[in-house]
Amino acid sequence: MKIGFIGAGKVGFSLGKYFSINNIEVSGYYSKTLESAKEAAQFTNSKFYTDLKDFLNDTEFIFITTPDDFISTVWNDLKNYYIKDKIICHCSGSISSEVFSNISNFGAYGYSLHAMYAFSDKYTSYKDLNSAYFSLEGDSKYLSYIESLIKTLGNEIIIIEKEKKYLYHLASVTVANLTLSLLNTGVDYLSLCGVDKNDALKALLPLIKNNLNNIEEKGFVKAVTGPVDRNDIGTITNHLSVIPKEDILLYTNLSNKLVKLCKEKNPDKNYSQLETYLGGYNDEKHS
Repeated sequence: MKIGFIGAGKVGFSLGKYFSINNIEVSGYYSKTLESAKEAAQFTNSKFYTDLKDFLNDTEFIFITTPDDFISTVWNDLKNYYIKDKIICHCSGSISSEVFSNISNFGAYGYSLHAMYAFSDKYTSYKDLNSAYFSLEGDSKYLSYIESLIKTLGNEIIIIEKEKKYLYHLASVTVANLTLSLLNTGVDYLSLCGVDKNDALKALLPLIKNNLNNIEEKGFVKAVTGPVDRNDIGTITNHLSVIPKEDILLYTNLSNKLVKLCKEKNPDKNYSQLETYLGGYNDEKHS
């Protein structure tokens, strides 16, 4: 079954290359920008198309790898062509297959397939894609087929309900994008100590990496360390005396969530005083 891509950005480049080096036939690329389609076709040893009809004639499994806001636009264009028996799949993490409105009326089958992976570079991201999980939802007709296809590549796949796509995407954004913001905040704090920001990042990276390794090896509960784990209200009080005012709520909310893990790790330790302290802390009290 030939796979083709509408959209030739980082995701389209990476998936096309990943499929092609794993002996999955890629028909080619159709894109808003001809140059990007040519570039992607050359990168994946496939074709580029200037006519959507020609693309559809050569493609049975269509991947829409445009930005999220353009998926419905592409779908509206596809409805003007003969798409019976086509598998149509977008790669958005937050949008479900329901974006393909009335797809059954056209005899086609809609899916969302999302790689739980940060595509940072269109030329190199495919190299580590074998470690990624994929999520899948859509019509029951080809659900098992797509699941098997992804598994033949060596990837794990999770099947989700279309109603849970926003929550699913929130999970990915929290650990990927929001974590970047949190890590950058820590770097900012160290830079306020007079450390160059680049040096601050280098100094903190071993701590970050060690934490990730501990989570992978031991799980969240056993990886917990620090003042919340020790029930060290004195240190936490000192933190709150120097933290920027706009970050107080972030600190106390995250610490409260950490208490839950600590209680599981240390069932004989009483965290009630710390919970009361964190819960009662507010801007007015410490302004």
